[in-house]
Amino acid sequence: MRLQTRAFAMATGALASAAVFMVTLLALAVFGRGADPGLLAGFLFGYSISVEGAFIGAMWAYAYGFMVGAAFAFAYNIAVIPPAPPLVDWDVAEPGEES
Repeated sequence: MRLQTRAFAMATGALASAAVFMVTLLALAVFGRGADPGLLAGFLFGYSISVEGAFIGAMWAYAYGFMVGAAFAFAYNIAVIPPAPPLVDWDVAEPGEES
């Protein structure tokens, strides 16, 4: 089965975006504004534990998720799809020929 690269990349980006957005809002509700963003701030430029940071983080997460999803789908399609059969089979005898 072949993966549709663009669709898989968009779905992965949307999933990553929703995850970062929800985790940021959850951290905002539990720890309050200005909590330490930890490792996410190192990968997501402009990210912070705030409502604005949730949108910025979601944007960056979509971009990273899209790239990772596209790379995975491309590699999967290369690895799983068998190569095309040869155009000419030289070992098959033509009708009327002796083998």
